[in-house]
Amino acid sequence: MSSVSAPDFVAIGHVTLDHFGAAVRPGGAALYAAVAADRLGLSAGILTSHADDFPLELLPPRIELVTVPAAATTVFEHEQRAGERALRVRATAEPLGVDDLPEDWRDAGLVLLAPVVNEVDAALAAAFDGSAVAAEAQGWLRDVARDGAVQMRRGRHRRRC
Repeated sequence: MSSVSAPDFVAIGHVTLDHFGAAVRPGGAALYAAVAADRLGLSAGILTSHADDFPLELLPPRIELVTVPAAATTVFEHEQRAGERALRVRATAEPLGVDDLPEDWRDAGLVLLAPVVNEVDAALAAAFDGSAVAAEAQGWLRDVARDGAVQMRRGRHRRRC
């Protein structure tokens, strides 16, 4: 369901289920940012994708959610190995693109592109009129190996002086 007017703050990215052993918590940068905006008194919305297993009842009721339906919710498994965190992706929801953005949300004052597994189309940055658009790059800098292991994206990096 879409709002009559744009929220003050729109976050775009997957909501996640984060597994810490037997404990499961909702997560994702878009979720955390929208909760912070809500606590600061802004109206907030999240454009995301998840399956029916995501616990919507845990979200603050004032946060508006626009969901691209998915067969799975993005799931991260967090482990400690030799004192270091190991992160694995066990499932991913659907990608998010310009066509998924409600027309009335294009007037939001503040926008955060917040991918966790490269699910946010960078073209969304240009889909907003007169908005302050920021990007949280974490999800664009990750690669997921065949076994689900999360690693830093490999590529050619140049140093400029």
